[in-house]
Amino acid sequence: MLKDLFYNVTTIIAVISIGNQILINEEITPSSPLKLRLFFSSMAGVLGILLMVNRVQVMSGVILDFQNIAIMLSATYCGFVAAFMTGLIIGVFQLVYVGLNYSSVITAITVILTGIGCGLIAKYTASKLKTWVLMSIYVAIILSLSYVVLIENQWILLETITTYGIGTAVASTLLYLFIRHLDLSRFLYRKYQADSIRDHRTGLNNVRQFDSELNKIMNQLTDRSIITLLFIDIDFFKKINDNYGHQNGDKVLEDLGKILLSSCSYSDILSRNGGDEFSVLMTDCPRDKVLEVAERIRSGVQEHKFYLINGQIITITVSIGVAIYPDTVQDINKIVEQADWALYEAKQAGRNRVFMEVPAL
Repeated sequence: MLKDLFYNVTTIIAVISIGNQILINEEITPSSPLKLRLFFSSMAGVLGILLMVNRVQVMSGVILDFQNIAIMLSATYCGFVAAFMTGLIIGVFQLVYVGLNYSSVITAITVILTGIGCGLIAKYTASKLKTWVLMSIYVAIILSLSYVVLIENQWILLETITTYGIGTAVASTLLYLFIRHLDLSRFLYRKYQADSIRDHRTGLNNVRQFDSELNKIMNQLTDRSIITLLFIDIDFFKKINDNYGHQNGDKVLEDLGKILLSSCSYSDILSRNGGDEFSVLMTDCPRDKVLEVAERIRSGVQEHKFYLINGQIITITVSIGVAIYPDTVQDINKIVEQADWALYEAKQAGRNRVFMEVPAL
């Protein structure tokens, strides 16, 4: 018995762990894409089948399996449709594997009803813990009813219901703790992944991601490509930190990030390259449109009221350097150097302006 029980536990852990690795970058909820929910329910169905095939014989005439755990997982993460699909997969396999007889039909119906019931509980219960507890109770009740129909001997019936109740309670409790641990691990993984490419202050790309995106664009370059790079620098930002403190300086950076997001297209690649320097990467954008965007950013910053932590209002300006391939720079590998030089010229010319080298005729 202990050997079979150990096999069931390791099967549950192995399948869930593999599924977690496959879906680690996905947000698994009842509103996830149908394709993702069907995949999850199919994996849960396979888990349920493995648990059904490898049942645990507790004593003579008393068999224990945890196939309903798979249905509970589907319902918890993907809702009603996934829970029903998992129950249907397990129920149909039950009929094919065992064959059509009174016992297999009752068991198949019970499994499908388990899927429906668990799906409804998940649909109308917000708390994951409460959902799991209610589903565990529902599963225990509906399985007990099926045993009442299938088992005539009262002593065997009592032993079966008692054993299954205790076994399910222990298994579901341990599994709930395990999946909560996996949930936390997935959350931390996605957070670290996001932090590796995002600037924590503004939410824009960091310099590492900027380099990655620029290299990607350069590798996909064609004869018709138009690549634009804007370098944006806050004028006299050091004075803001010196006069108002670094916390207020950080708040200014956050607000500037929001201005950039509202001024640019969703397809533009916005980054904080470090300190008070930002960048905008654009593709296939005509020169007139580029200058329009750059001017919109400059004027938007100039007119914006920046609220400090104590409620005080200040205004700032930015200088912007523009480089366009192949308009102002013919070597794409020098576009960063060109944009940086244009930014320097904007500052030398008095700041609070957009500078782009006039293309040679």
